Amino acid sequence: MTRNSATRRRRACSVVAAVLVFAGATAGTAHADPLAPTDLAPLPGDDQSMALAVNEAGTAVGTSSVGRDPRLDHPVRWDAAGHPTALPTPGASQGQARAINSSGVAAGYVLTPTIAIPARWDAGGQATLMPLPPGYHNAMGEHISDTGVVVGEWVTPSDQTHPFRWDPDGTVTDLGTLPGDVWCIATGISADGTIISGLDTNPVKAHSVRWVNGGPITDLAPAAWASANNVISKTGTIAGHLTDVEHGTSAPVTWDRDGTLQRLDWPSPHPSWLSQISPTGYVVGTGYPYPPERDSVLWDPQGNLYLIDGNVAGVDSFGNSVGDAQNRATLWYENGGRTQFGILPGGTYSKATWITDSGYIVGNADAPGWKMHAVSWKIQ
Repeated sequence: MTRNSATRRRRACSVVAAVLVFAGATAGTAHADPLAPTDLAPLPGDDQSMALAVNEAGTAVGTSSVGRDPRLDHPVRWDAAGHPTALPTPGASQGQARAINSSGVAAGYVLTPTIAIPARWDAGGQATLMPLPPGYHNAMGEHISDTGVVVGEWVTPSDQTHPFRWDPDGTVTDLGTLPGDVWCIATGISADGTIISGLDTNPVKAHSVRWVNGGPITDLAPAAWASANNVISKTGTIAGHLTDVEHGTSAPVTWDRDGTLQRLDWPSPHPSWLSQISPTGYVVGTGYPYPPERDSVLWDPQGNLYLIDGNVAGVDSFGNSVGDAQNRATLWYENGGRTQFGILPGGTYSKATWITDSGYIVGNADAPGWKMHAVSWKIQ
């Protein structure tokens, strides 16, 4: 692909550029501007909000916040119409909801005056806290599968960061590290809960790792000098980077469910950063394919590279990607079209972060008083 081309190959996609339907900011009320966002407003008494995840039903979770130094975060869930509900924080006054599965079960953590404790909220909003082993602390739930498995990180009694797995039956497992390493995190989990991706490091290099069906930690690229993974799809494909030899260049790659490596097209020795991977294998990120400019990029499931004329953040199963361009939330259709969305009343900026296969888009936009709100759109 040439440097000046930003047109993708045309293909049939389920999101049609000519038909756009958007939810109003107030239930039952249509916007004068059909591209304006639904305000995922903060809880009463708070002044900012941020969406951290959304499921196919359009239910989003994140934080409702107040203050700046210190900032107080409260876990919140918004329904598809944008109505907020406070999630309880047993024994604590703060917390975050960081992930949600297809059944509406959310995961995150609550923050007591002395410790962070992973939390799970069922679809009705009831909270369950993860029991921490003696001496473990600063634990946070980061991801949740459709089967209810939560993964995240905690700090061990010897002050090492390890990933953990929290099963629906209450079983908690320290996932450990590769032999000789001392730091590891979980970067995601597949929808069926069978594959957990992770990043394991030592003072010299990093390793892309995973755990399959509750088995031991496995290095995805044991013959490489170093590797790293950024994101995992719902179907268990991991996207990351690989460095073949010491002092070599880092290139973007994927590993499928079987661990098979695929190298993504990258015509540059300069770095890239990966943001999301869809269930069908579309990957988006940023980097320097044609320096000195930093570009937003999309790879199709075959690993072919395409440029995007803006700042990309998310992608769906059909290759439609979202982000922002010219300070407006933007949807780039796989067939080459583009739609830009609006802003909140009195605001100047909007950005899209996630897009679901069902057509829900969430992101953020500024509100009067230099406050940031979570927002959403619905497309068909």
